[in-house]
Amino acid sequence: MSVGEPRLDRDHRVLIGLINRVESARDTTVAGGGTRHDVLADVLATLIAYTVFHFGREEQVMAACGYPDLDVHRDEHEALTAEVRALAERFAADPLAIPLDDVLAFLRDWLSHHILLQDMAYRDVVNRQPEAAAAAAAAYGDFDFAAAALAASEPELEDAS
Repeated sequence: MSVGEPRLDRDHRVLIGLINRVESARDTTVAGGGTRHDVLADVLATLIAYTVFHFGREEQVMAACGYPDLDVHRDEHEALTAEVRALAERFAADPLAIPLDDVLAFLRDWLSHHILLQDMAYRDVVNRQPEAAAAAAAAYGDFDFAAAALAASEPELEDAS
């Protein structure tokens, strides 16, 4: 499942961790406490921040390596981000409208379709230019779970204009 750049691979493991969290929510007592609602709320909020961060890093790496299908890949990222936001909005409006199995299916499809198929398409380009890929990925920083949780807990500010 490696795309050849350790930071991107670590980012992909975040998605696997989120899948595991949703899977653990099937149990009546969720590890670490909380309810299914709490787990889904946390996973969806983290997922929004994660998509923005990871897709930005991934696109920066692809650009640094001269990946020829960057625009197509960026379009896929925009579609996935829109799906995540739509899920989160539906959940916020009515948590019961989003079955846990739907979130799990969405995440598993993302893993199998986007990462295992589409991300593998840029692997050779990254592997031919490991220094450029590493520099671009490192320059983007690391995903901050604490900041993602804080942002998710703060209400959105309305535009005053």
